[in-house]
Amino acid sequence: MRVLPKTDADYPPLLLVRTDYRDDDAWQRVLAALDKPWIFDEDDEDNGRSKEDIVRVDDPAWADATPADVLAALTAPADGEDPAECGWPVVFLADRASMRGAEPTLLAVSPDPEEETEPYRIPALETPHEMHCNLAIANMDFDEFGE
Repeated sequence: MRVLPKTDADYPPLLLVRTDYRDDDAWQRVLAALDKPWIFDEDDEDNGRSKEDIVRVDDPAWADATPADVLAALTAPADGEDPAECGWPVVFLADRASMRGAEPTLLAVSPDPEEETEPYRIPALETPHEMHCNLAIANMDFDEFGE
């Protein structure tokens, strides 16, 4: 059964859902890229780096899941109500395209049902941390990172 966590934290961790299980080495490259902090102030050696906490969904039940599948699970209504808010500012998918190529990427998906911007690909190195941070504090909008 496909289940994803919801959160009510004021500043939730980064949510990463693995949807491709063909290459464990490629998955490890994605995780290694996410292990490097985002450097937002090169002049500040101590406080100029940020690495978000990550909730990893590494469950083969999510193999080949689409962004629509993930969004449906995140916003599944309780007891026939309207779609629920999941609390995540963005969700990242490690899909087949993420695992290919020299540099790993992630598919960024907005869980906001009113968001009109389609999911888009971002580099797995630093960008997810920067994007998550700015979206979580409402400093930027989802579409701004896709430009």
